[in-house]
Amino acid sequence: MRYSVNADMYSEPLPIHAFLDDWQDPNFKSGENAFAHGKMKLSVQQGPWNTGWVWSYDYALNFSPDMAKLYYQIENDLPIDANSSYDLFLEAQHVDSIGARLAYDWALNPDWTVTAGVTALIGRHYVDGQFNAYGQTTDQINLMDRVSWLNGQLDYSYDVPALKEDELGLGDLRVKQGYGYALDFTVNGKINEQWKVNLQLEDVFSYLYWDQAPYSRYEIHYDKDNRPRMDLSGRVDTRQQYKQELPYKIRSEIEYRPIQPLSFTLSSFSNPYLTLFQLNSYWENDFVKLGVHTEPQTQAYGVSLQHQNVGFKYMADALNTNQAKRMGASLYAQYVW
Repeated sequence: MRYSVNADMYSEPLPIHAFLDDWQDPNFKSGENAFAHGKMKLSVQQGPWNTGWVWSYDYALNFSPDMAKLYYQIENDLPIDANSSYDLFLEAQHVDSIGARLAYDWALNPDWTVTAGVTALIGRHYVDGQFNAYGQTTDQINLMDRVSWLNGQLDYSYDVPALKEDELGLGDLRVKQGYGYALDFTVNGKINEQWKVNLQLEDVFSYLYWDQAPYSRYEIHYDKDNRPRMDLSGRVDTRQQYKQELPYKIRSEIEYRPIQPLSFTLSSFSNPYLTLFQLNSYWENDFVKLGVHTEPQTQAYGVSLQHQNVGFKYMADALNTNQAKRMGASLYAQYVW
């Protein structure tokens, strides 16, 4: 029996704490990505079969640097840039689900194993959509005059309205139910006595189907020289079913073991928007395996401990978690009989 929890979070423009709160932080940096991925598993291995329960959480955002800058300026009551063009883009994928997983291990030979799993999912929450806009500013002081013109559109689907659409008196804008499946694959192999590889694909070609799913579509056109200045049109409605593609996660690792008890690995983590690499060093004996880790792109560092029954890994780019832009943690406990 094995219980495991892992979480990965990253915010490129601001510390994670400020990004999730009100963007009130002086250390703003241009960026395009932010994500939070979490998974909890309770599973039992019986021969080549693995069965278990899974809780999964994904929140992945991809945005233009102008979008991050504009939102930061608005939240901090700062003037938007004068005489500038703003290219605004935001894509959001959020899903919260639970499910039952069944997997099987194929031993291709003594050195190579392939695992394939399928998880039957029940959806709990979701948001899926995009915002696009382009505009031009002037050097005027008043905000309504400072924006010369703006054209944009929003298209998103959800289980619960995020923009107060439920206050429009259009009925119950809540999804009826969500269900679907997730596929995962793992390849473990040993090239020779010094080199090993591991590849994990999670939520590939995986979908949730939301029945009676509400959605919103808006178009906005603003011109300070027109009267009225703003034209906002759109619709709020319900689809019979919405098909949401889950954001995939890919983890890979290649290990080099020059001498016992030392080993070194290069690992990576990818989602639809970016890939992060880690350099890892390990020392182990018959009782425990200790590791130190670094992620050059985010300047994060970490430590890990692995034992037959328990283990953990923690990494961050700052000791003060309120200032961390990158955090990752994992924990497992298992019992073999």
